[in-house]
Amino acid sequence: MTQKSPEQPVFSSPTRKRSATVTNLDDFDKRVVRRTVLGFYERKEIPTLHKIKEELKEHIFFNGCIESLRKILTEIGFKYGKVDGRKVLMERSDVVAARTRFLREMRHLKQSFQNIVYVDETWVNQNYTGKGSEPPTGKGSCLIILHAGTKDGFVSNAELIFQAENNRDYHKQMDSTVFEKWFKNQLLPNIAPNSTIIMDDAPCHSLRLENVPSSSWRKTDLKDWLEKKGVQHSDDLLKAELCELAKKFAVGKEYRIDKIAEEAGHRVVRLPPYHCHYNPIELIWAQVKFYIPKKNTFNKDDLKPLVKEALSYITPHNWIQAVQHAEHLQEEDGKQDIAVDHFVDSLIINIAESSDDEFSD
Repeated sequence: MTQKSPEQPVFSSPTRKRSATVTNLDDFDKRVVRRTVLGFYERKEIPTLHKIKEELKEHIFFNGCIESLRKILTEIGFKYGKVDGRKVLMERSDVVAARTRFLREMRHLKQSFQNIVYVDETWVNQNYTGKGSEPPTGKGSCLIILHAGTKDGFVSNAELIFQAENNRDYHKQMDSTVFEKWFKNQLLPNIAPNSTIIMDDAPCHSLRLENVPSSSWRKTDLKDWLEKKGVQHSDDLLKAELCELAKKFAVGKEYRIDKIAEEAGHRVVRLPPYHCHYNPIELIWAQVKFYIPKKNTFNKDDLKPLVKEALSYITPHNWIQAVQHAEHLQEEDGKQDIAVDHFVDSLIINIAESSDDEFSD
C-alpha cells in the first residue's frame, strides 16, 4: 500500500516572526541577506548597512543592530573594499568565483542529463521539538544521519544512522574515517555509473591526499617534507624560506574522497562556501525534522525507529520538488550575478569620477 506523505513545509519564503538570536540565522535567512545586499547592485544602487537593515526588517523581521548585521555579513562572505578612497560593501571575490563555477557546472550537468547524487549529514536529538537550529548541549541521545539521494529518491542502501557520543559537537563525531567507509561501501556501489556527487566542504569530506606545509610546521618537518619530494635545499634556510620553497611543490587541495570517486568512475563537485541551500537534500532534512516532533516520545529507544519512519515517508515526488527548488534558486542567483557583475564593472569607473560624498553611508 502506498504511504501518504506527512504534512510538509512549503518551499516558499516563510512568513514568521524571528525568535532566534539575531546573529544566529538559519540557511534560508542567510540567503535572504545575501540576495538583499546583491539586490541593491542589481537595481544599480550602493548598499549601506542602514538600507540593508531596513529591508531585512521587512523580509525576515530582522531586529538586530548595525553591528549584528555587520557580523552576519562577514560570516557569509562580505567585506568592505576601498574604491577611490571610499568604503563599498562587496561580496568576496573568492565566494563569487566559487558560486559562478558551481552554477556553470550545474547548468552543464543538467543539459547533459548527468546523474547527480546529493550527499549530506544531519542530526536529531531525542528531545527534538522542531524549535531551534542546533542540537542541544544538555542531556539526551543524539543520532547522526548520513544519506544521499537523486531526483528519483534516496539512494538504495545508503542510509547510515549512528549514535553520537555526546551532543557537544556532532560535526566532529562525523569524521573522515566514518564518511570514507560509508562512501566506499554504501554510496559508490549503489549509484549509476559516471555519476556526479554533490557535497559541501565539511572537514569529514575534505581529508587531503597529503598534508600541505604551513607556517605552523617545525623546521625539521618542513625539511623532511621537502626531502620526500626530492627538493634540494640549503641547511641554513630560515623557516620562512622553507615555507616559501614548500609552497612551490605543494599539490594543492587534492582530496581523498575525490580520488576514490574518480577511481570508481565518478566525480565530486563541491558546493560554493555559504551556499548549502543549493543542495536539495537540505529540504529533505527539513521534511524529516518536520515529521519527527509529531511522533517524538522523547525516549532514547524510540528515536532511531522514528528517524527510519520519517525517512520512509520521503517520496520520489518530494525529491523531485526539492531538486527543482534548488535548481530554481541556482537560476535566480545566476541571473542576479550577471546583473551585479555589469553594475560593479561600471561602478569602479563611476566612483573614480564621482564626488567624495556620493556613496557615503
